Amino acid sequence: MDLLFSSLAAYGHTFPLIPLARAAQQGGHRVHWATGEGMHQVLRELGFATATAGTSIADAFEQVVAADASVSSTAELKANTAGHLDLIHRAFGEVIPRSFATDLAPILDRVRPDAVIAEAGNFGAVEAATAAGIPVVVHGIGRGFGFDRDIADAPLLDIFPTSLQEPAVVQRVGRIPLRPTAFAPDGPLPAVVTDDSDLRPLVYVTLGTEFGDAAILAAAVTSIASLGVRVLLALGPSVSREALGVVPEAVHVADWVPQAAVLPHASAIVHHGGAGTTLAALAAGLPQLVLPQGADQFRNADAVVSGGLGHQLVGAQTTPLGIRSAVEELLDPAAPTTRTCAVMVDEIEAMPSPDAVAAGLPDLVARWSDAASA
Repeated sequence: MDLLFSSLAAYGHTFPLIPLARAAQQGGHRVHWATGEGMHQVLRELGFATATAGTSIADAFEQVVAADASVSSTAELKANTAGHLDLIHRAFGEVIPRSFATDLAPILDRVRPDAVIAEAGNFGAVEAATAAGIPVVVHGIGRGFGFDRDIADAPLLDIFPTSLQEPAVVQRVGRIPLRPTAFAPDGPLPAVVTDDSDLRPLVYVTLGTEFGDAAILAAAVTSIASLGVRVLLALGPSVSREALGVVPEAVHVADWVPQAAVLPHASAIVHHGGAGTTLAALAAGLPQLVLPQGADQFRNADAVVSGGLGHQLVGAQTTPLGIRSAVEELLDPAAPTTRTCAVMVDEIEAMPSPDAVAAGLPDLVARWSDAASA
């Protein structure tokens, strides 16, 4: 089969699809990918043919703000506020879908794929494929429907564990579980991770690529280091080392780390609650402290807490003492969280693998196409 994957040009929208795309490629399918140029390099290094489609998230935000002065994209609104949510819904629900629907039309005409695998937030890809009469498979990227909007009349590959997923998604017709598999580009592991002579627990800290906050990160790593543990901090592109300031000697600071390779070495994780990081931590059996900053992170943090898999701190709760106390509890091997995390690992490992789902794609597309025609 010729398969065209399409995702928004962001790590959290592209990386969750890569395990299935690689499995399909290894299974003999020809994989094409349509997304923004920001994701092309990593996709090409994996052997995928790429095409440029869709407005970037930053450009979409600028278009919304330019069209309506009452909407703001300032840093102060990058929390769960009505103003920022309005900006998100307009950008992801109107501007970006229009751009993908327009850009994909000639790409689909040229490639003529047997199916389009569209991530759950890429409504424009679904629109373009439907208009071209090409079957669509929706690939979930996290908890709930993409931006709370279901895409009907298409199979849904759901990577969120059933016990933590929202009921509306679990009950959806055409839902197919797909084991979440962490992906990150290859790279060297820092010495703080690979030093087997240091037996202290390793705590991994990150606020992801979009919502970094130097003050929160500095407070977090300083308070965690006081527990006598090793700390690995991944800054991401939104925080500079200069803004971070001086941190304790036990803290190793990196601009970027191969997160998928780091997690098996960690004893706990402190993070922003992005879907990819949340799922990777669940699969690795790590207790989590979530410091949600915006977007879907509050929803993911709620899943972690309600599932007994960790804690969350929000707003004024995010103090050095609060962070220290939460992490200290997570590192206690006798804490109930330890057992709950192990049960979650078993649930995830029981989900169908990317290889198994990729092998079933031809039958899935054929069955769904026949049902739609009928």
